[in-house]
Amino acid sequence: MTKEERDQREAEKRARMEGSPDIGGVALPFSRTTLLKAFWSFALLFPAWTLWNARADLTFETTFAGAVLFLATLLPGWFWCTGKVQGLPIYPIFAISFIPTYVTPLWQGHSALAQYTANEINTAAWTVAGFLLIGALFWQQMAVRAVGVPHAVRMIDLKKSENILLFCIFAELAFELLSFFFYQLSGGAVAAIRGFATSAGRMGIFVFSYQMAQGELSPWKKGLFLGALSLLVIQETASLVLANVIPTIGIAFSAYVLGSGKIPWKAMGATVAVISILHAGKYEMRDLYHSGEKSSGGIMAYPAYFAEWIGYGLKNLGMGKKGEEKREVSSAKERGSLIQLMIKIQTMTPDKVPYLQGVSYEFIPSLLIPRILSPTKKWAHTGNMILSLHYGILDQEGIWFTSVAFDPVMEAYANYGFIGVMALAVILGFFLGWATRLTIHVPMLSFGFLFGVLVIAAVIGSFNTTGVFVTVLWQSFLALAGLSLIMMGKQNNPVWKYYAMKLAEKLRLKPDPKLAKTLNEVTAALAQDEREKDIGYGISELGSPEGSGIQDPGVRPALNPQSPIPDPADAVVKHERPQRYVYGGPRK
Repeated sequence: MTKEERDQREAEKRARMEGSPDIGGVALPFSRTTLLKAFWSFALLFPAWTLWNARADLTFETTFAGAVLFLATLLPGWFWCTGKVQGLPIYPIFAISFIPTYVTPLWQGHSALAQYTANEINTAAWTVAGFLLIGALFWQQMAVRAVGVPHAVRMIDLKKSENILLFCIFAELAFELLSFFFYQLSGGAVAAIRGFATSAGRMGIFVFSYQMAQGELSPWKKGLFLGALSLLVIQETASLVLANVIPTIGIAFSAYVLGSGKIPWKAMGATVAVISILHAGKYEMRDLYHSGEKSSGGIMAYPAYFAEWIGYGLKNLGMGKKGEEKREVSSAKERGSLIQLMIKIQTMTPDKVPYLQGVSYEFIPSLLIPRILSPTKKWAHTGNMILSLHYGILDQEGIWFTSVAFDPVMEAYANYGFIGVMALAVILGFFLGWATRLTIHVPMLSFGFLFGVLVIAAVIGSFNTTGVFVTVLWQSFLALAGLSLIMMGKQNNPVWKYYAMKLAEKLRLKPDPKLAKTLNEVTAALAQDEREKDIGYGISELGSPEGSGIQDPGVRPALNPQSPIPDPADAVVKHERPQRYVYGGPRK
């Protein structure tokens, strides 16, 4: 390979990693038309298939309530697919996660719903739908506020990022493999190590999955990454807490889709099938292995361990519910449901049990203090324990061995009723909108974009109380902040040149003095960066200062809105930027 070919390949690699302002610094792999086709296909086919297999006693009122709830889960996705909200789809992912836990069991049935009236079931559906709609409103308003393009951002040096992030993935794997040893340490040490290792590893998984989809990883790095990711997934799954592995898998698939522009249906289908089988058999495994009756035997015994687990799962999926069983065995679909818990909380509060009046929130501020400095602080899962005891689901002994999946909506209602649910929707909508804004007009390796990735990981596994959600986010932020001191530095924002191209495109279609002034300022700043760094690309994509009529960078001249505007189609000069990565251009 000649030097010119190596330089061109490196330039293209950098262009791909920097991306365009479509969703932050990552080039959108789908056209908006393709996204909307996929969106409407799902919006029509999913309810058709679900209602075709609906429970026999489904009433019109429940069908309608479920339809409103389903639309509430899709509305944020519509905003994102149409481009009305840019940045990473944080709230859309959060909203759509309510489909398997609320919509599906509402329409197709759950064994626990038989003890409740249609009105009680519908009330729960309307409550969650209202929560999602209010949250979507505030998320959308926060996310669409004017977002400037920062001239400089904290970001990872591209040349160093691969090795650093690969090390982060192996660090998370090492923690998981040595988790038994770490659990013998004090609680503060465990929490600190777990939080840092998990957050750093997830950042690495996202970037490497994206690069692999782009074909930018060398064969040996691709092999190392896939090997580490596979071992990590196996080890996290072996803990018998499947909620631990879902964010890891979700991040990997999301990044791959963004990078390749294709959905790996076969791999995703196989993953869903395996998780469904394991989910159906995890209760027997917990009875055997968490009670100490059996031992997993370490990583060398995993083949037999997982074979036993799969055996229980297949047996339970085919068994359904039998009266002679010691306890009810339901399908994976039922075990993934949360609507029955929401109904239970609403029917018991406040007639049978009083509102908690914020009891499950009181300890949350203390979670921000490291346990090393505050050894007596509460655990993150204290909120789950409080709710389990308050509603009689578990006893004092059971709360230490079993964790019930209460989500933040249930907790809000248990504390303050409908007012609590609305307040949570406003707060969460604003926060996720703010996190979305951090991912707009910044490169993929910037601090803000990576924080958005970690927020997505938190919302994927958000079916826990607020204390757990806050703890995961706080630990993720601390890990990212710590890593930024090591591998990040202030750099010129590479998205600026694509932003200038977008402005030029808008002005070419419709003259606007304000946009012309902004374009003039941006191109002048780019010209200054070109002269300071003397790099081979950048302002050249818009034309040199002399060729474009821009004066000395120290002077910001007014640009005549009638003057010729650089055509984005002629943007590539120094290297051939792949057509699919050109902002606003057609994709192959």
